[in-house]
Amino acid sequence: MKNILIVCFLFIGIQAHSQQAIILKDTETGDPIQYAHYLYQNQKGTSTPEGEISIKFIAAEKLQISHVNYGKLEISSDRLQEAIKIGVLSLTQSYISLLPTTVIARANSSAKSDIMKVRISDKLSHDAGDFLSQSAMIGGIRKSGSYGFDPVLRGFKYDQLNLIMDNGMSATAACPNRMDPPASQIPMSMVDRVEIVKGPHSLRFGNAFGGSIHFKSAPASFSQTAKAFGRASGSYESNGNIFRTEAMAGAKGKFYNFGIYGAYSEGDDYEDGNGNKTPSGFNRRNIGMSSVFKLSDSQNIKLSANNNFAKDVDFPALNMDLREDDTWLFNLTHKINFKSTSISSLSTSFYGSFVDHSMDNLTKDLNPRTVNAITLAKTKNYGGRSEASFQFKNSSLFAGIDYKAEEAEGTRSREMLMGPKTGTTFFDDLWQDSKISKAALFGEYHFALQEVYFVASTRLEHNSAKSRELTTEFINANPESPSDKLNVSASFGATHDFSKQIRMGLWLGRAERSGSLTERFINYLAVDVDPYERIGNAKLKSEVNYQLDYNFTWKTDQSELNITLFASMLRDYISAEIRPDLSPRLATAPGVKQYYNIDKAVMRGFEFSWYQKITSSIYHKVNIAYTYGKNIDFNQPLPEVPPLDIRYALGASFFRNKFHPEIMIRHALKQNRISNNYGESKTPAFTIADIKASYDFSDKIRLIGGVRNLFDEAYYEHLNRSVKGSNKAIYAPGRSFYLTLAISLM
Repeated sequence: MKNILIVCFLFIGIQAHSQQAIILKDTETGDPIQYAHYLYQNQKGTSTPEGEISIKFIAAEKLQISHVNYGKLEISSDRLQEAIKIGVLSLTQSYISLLPTTVIARANSSAKSDIMKVRISDKLSHDAGDFLSQSAMIGGIRKSGSYGFDPVLRGFKYDQLNLIMDNGMSATAACPNRMDPPASQIPMSMVDRVEIVKGPHSLRFGNAFGGSIHFKSAPASFSQTAKAFGRASGSYESNGNIFRTEAMAGAKGKFYNFGIYGAYSEGDDYEDGNGNKTPSGFNRRNIGMSSVFKLSDSQNIKLSANNNFAKDVDFPALNMDLREDDTWLFNLTHKINFKSTSISSLSTSFYGSFVDHSMDNLTKDLNPRTVNAITLAKTKNYGGRSEASFQFKNSSLFAGIDYKAEEAEGTRSREMLMGPKTGTTFFDDLWQDSKISKAALFGEYHFALQEVYFVASTRLEHNSAKSRELTTEFINANPESPSDKLNVSASFGATHDFSKQIRMGLWLGRAERSGSLTERFINYLAVDVDPYERIGNAKLKSEVNYQLDYNFTWKTDQSELNITLFASMLRDYISAEIRPDLSPRLATAPGVKQYYNIDKAVMRGFEFSWYQKITSSIYHKVNIAYTYGKNIDFNQPLPEVPPLDIRYALGASFFRNKFHPEIMIRHALKQNRISNNYGESKTPAFTIADIKASYDFSDKIRLIGGVRNLFDEAYYEHLNRSVKGSNKAIYAPGRSFYLTLAISLM
């Protein structure tokens, strides 16, 4: 009997010894991950309050982890073996992955579209709007050949999209015609990845009426010893003689991480596929810094500052060109993490952007030249937010408050050169020193029931508008003063993994948006597709969007298929109508339009993406996006909605994953659905092809080269504006060769 007991204890000891303990930790905070469910062949359980799980290692077996904040994860055998050695498995929070989200990132031959970094070549982009156009579902309104592209997502544009960087920082266009849209102020050299939430389903960082585009910088890392790091890259593009460069240098230690960023780009006029020159000169520089300091093991503070400066940018679709744009952006964030309590963290940030913008027509080739016009404008966009996150056993909650204000002022001078007013100079108050303030309470609750993940989000926002310099003519057209609005937005959705391969999600959202500075206060200025001058409307109702999204994902080791369907019912949609009783300021304008509310409008469409590994070295992928928009009141299409867009890529990886060739083909259908009231024109279909290749000489040096518009196709996008004074759209560049060299010492 004694021998039997000894054998039993030995067996138990051997079993206990074979069990490997691993601590699950959050990648960013280092905190243990509590109550994570795990399944490892027949072994299963839940992590302890200290984040510990115990398993017996099985070769080639994957560990499955499920958590409301981290989603469902599969840990490869190699990664698990490494985690067993060090005793820690670090996971990255992915609250956003439960939402209908697209992460713009690079796809290499050995990985599917998981979370990846923005490519170094993308960091050279001088305009984030152009960078976003890599996605089939995002178009861009273009008034210049090379600068100031305004993103359009599913037909939603301008203030219908919430475009921010690092949880709230943004900018307000000082030019009423948006030469300097918020996307143009994003310093791509500081961006790590871009998250796009389609629809009104992410309300933590602002009123995402039609969607949210969130640019995120890289999380800071620290080192036990002082280390320097850096990178540099440069590129040249033949068509337009475009030169770009960017660099970063920094140092990190146990309690600090400090980096300085810089970028410079310039270009000249380019040739389209017909060999015609398009005015597209630009000059842009950027310099910035980002620093993170550990105040203790549980809290840190981050400060970033950035200056963008652009000059002498051609805008052939507008009456003026950009002369100078000087913009400063600041962000200060403090975060503290808590242990052994339901409150897991508290984050507070303050941000601001200040735009000083000038434009004129002095270099425009005008014949006859009837007027010299100069506009000086300034905007401010500032605010702050404080958010607490709570971690419960099977759920998490984010709740907080935020405030954001936008201010705009600007004056246009018109020196008359011909006619009875020759020698007279007129001054026009364009923005009327206007301001919009938004104060909000928000919350987002994540929870799971029987392997179904739910997210409920809400936002209660008070919107206040005022002007300190209303003109007499504006008051005559707007006898009522702007009124405060209380906008209520909410979203509820669920995702469920029906198997290891299939995931489905369903989302229902309602968002409410008050009119923008332009829609409320613009003062007799042509700012849209047609030449009619626009005047704001002080009594606009808030737009309301009721939207339904359905997501389907099928994923295997070799392939991934994603399908999204959406339908949006819009109430009080903001548009513009002719006011026959008002006279324009300029004789070239056919009349005046005032913003007003359309009772009903609809948008619906789909996005489709498929990635497949054909062999271990070769892959291909396809992306398709389409949106249908209709003004029900007038039974006609909504304006500025791109046509169906199809993109296909075939790529490979050779020579031990060092050489990456890729060919890309894009086809856009003809757009016949146009809004005649907005002065739109039909656009023809087009097909273009690009080729590129990259070679990694080492893990620090990469060379990238390629040809854009390989067959020199003459084409233009539906969202491209027409050259001023003609019906000819701004054509895209013809064939262009480019070469990029990137050096990384990270």
